[in-house]
Amino acid sequence: MSEKNTKKEESLEEGFAQIETMIAQLEQTDISLEDAFHIYEKGMKKLKECNDKIERVEKQMLMLNEQGELETL
Repeated sequence: MSEKNTKKEESLEEGFAQIETMIAQLEQTDISLEDAFHIYEKGMKKLKECNDKIERVEKQMLMLNEQGELETL
């Protein structure tokens, strides 16, 4: 098993908290350009992960039936 499969999936809140931390790091005036680029790249990947999770939830919400139950495909 890979490390990714054994690790608990982080919540959206945890992902957004990490993004906020990265933004704070980027706002520092003493950050090097290389460090800023690395943090920016990590932040964009994290943002994509969060967006993918939101899309999965939206798709599940669209699959709710009239009784409010999740329909299986």
